[in-house]
Amino acid sequence: MPESPFPTPAPGFDQPLELLRACHMKMLAHAGQLTRLSTMDPADADFQSLRHRVCRYFDESALLHHEDEERDLFPALLRKDDGLKDTICRLNRQHPELEAAWQAIRRALFEAPLPAGLGTRAEAFLQALREHITLEETGILAPAERLLDAESLHRLGKAMARRRGVA
Repeated sequence: MPESPFPTPAPGFDQPLELLRACHMKMLAHAGQLTRLSTMDPADADFQSLRHRVCRYFDESALLHHEDEERDLFPALLRKDDGLKDTICRLNRQHPELEAAWQAIRRALFEAPLPAGLGTRAEAFLQALREHITLEETGILAPAERLLDAESLHRLGKAMARRRGVA
């Protein structure tokens, strides 16, 4: 069957684990654009538009995603299985590290000329993000599929929606 020319709609808040997975894919896609930005002319309108989209994503959506995990998903999982504590602690330590790396790259995106080595830093950020997401997918979301019941998933989805101002 041929691929549809229309993008697949993102899962809704009634499917919070799938929504978190979709966010992971968006994170990787946006991080992948950082390497492209590092080779573009900052005076170019395409650079400015792409920089705006990438910055908005990491300044807003990625932070909300981390809050979803830290405030709601991780505590819900720990109530079901304290054997996940080490993985959750590791992920909680990685969130501010990823944010600090992003902020350094963000500042560099507004320098003119772009600093040498920005592409290398962007690649390192993308690799760190890939490793982080792999750990979340295998160490958290996979166990969440079997540990969280319908009510827990409903509460998680409601909290995620509320965080974004969705009724």
